[in-house]
Amino acid sequence: MKDNIITVSQLTNLISNLLRTGVGTVSVQGEISNYILHSSGHRYFSMKEEGAAISCVMWRTRTINFQPADGMKVIARGNITVYPPRGQYQLECTSLTPLGQGDLYLSYEALKKRLEEEGYFDRDIKKPLPKLPLTIGVITSPTGAAIRDIFSTIERRFSVMKIYFRPTLVQGEGAAEDIAMAIEELNKTDAELIISGRGGGSIEDLWPFNEEIVAKAIFHSKIPIISAVGHETDFTLSDFVADMRAATPTAAAELATPVPIDSIRDFIDTSRLDMSRSIRRLIESKKEVMLKLANGNAFKRVTERINTYKREVDESENRISKRISQIVEVKRQRIKAFEQMMQSLYPLSPLRRGFALLKSKGRIIGKEQSLRKFSEIDIVRELETTTVKVIKIKQDSLF
Repeated sequence: MKDNIITVSQLTNLISNLLRTGVGTVSVQGEISNYILHSSGHRYFSMKEEGAAISCVMWRTRTINFQPADGMKVIARGNITVYPPRGQYQLECTSLTPLGQGDLYLSYEALKKRLEEEGYFDRDIKKPLPKLPLTIGVITSPTGAAIRDIFSTIERRFSVMKIYFRPTLVQGEGAAEDIAMAIEELNKTDAELIISGRGGGSIEDLWPFNEEIVAKAIFHSKIPIISAVGHETDFTLSDFVADMRAATPTAAAELATPVPIDSIRDFIDTSRLDMSRSIRRLIESKKEVMLKLANGNAFKRVTERINTYKREVDESENRISKRISQIVEVKRQRIKAFEQMMQSLYPLSPLRRGFALLKSKGRIIGKEQSLRKFSEIDIVRELETTTVKVIKIKQDSLF
């Protein structure tokens, strides 16, 4: 047995040699998916058909005379090799020939053309974004990076903003219907703006945002919608229908907070100083006029009256300055109270106080669901997550 023991590298090389010699050079027909042109010039993508897929790589030294894209049907010629770090076989392409457009791409173009003809993309009907929204709706997955990017950006730029978060499916069966329903639900709230989106992925992952039901829900929304689907190079029909397209979820959150809270505080402080200076200048100019009149021969008899007016002016100055300070302080306190209230409404704030979320298979377990239905549960805290097995359920209550 000891004589037959080999290393992982040796096994990988053995498999690689068997594939290279046993299969040889092949020409494979399929549809491109998740195409990436790396900054190094190398091309990475998958070729797929229904029920099967293979990873492909084409080095920058190999030239092609067309621009590959997701959904395009091609013939790839090359050799089967093994990528040692992952132990994964792949097609190392030496040439790539276009055949035509895939089914998803054709479906996308057909629906895009029809929606454009029906006026769904018209710029003239797009709703302007509010200049300083205080309430916003967010539609995305509760577990992806998109929600973390959106929440952290809003917290940093405008922490007093009120957020209605509607967790949704963002890929797979039922995702398009769930997104459309989320838009309808948020239209029944007092949200002034909606962000709808997710992180990047393949054309299949982003497909719910190309569905007609989602495009119509965005089009009929009474509330302006920012579409933030995928990365900067990804475009979906939701992007064309929405009132504004953001390159990333983080960019969408920045568009939703055009004026940071720190800028507002600075504006209030600057305005207070400007008002005080203007009032003082006005009072001083009036004093000078009165003094000139008081020293004139025609007004020698009314010196006492002028002095009375001077005292009244001084008292008015004190009252006005005091009132301005009171108004500014009241506004400051209101902003502070509003900020504290928004902090308490922040969806993830309970985790900072030691509370935890219960999840199963990526979904939150609601209080109305019995734990008897689950064999394993994920306990999510602010800085850590653990998985536990359910052994025994007690029907006790803390309240």
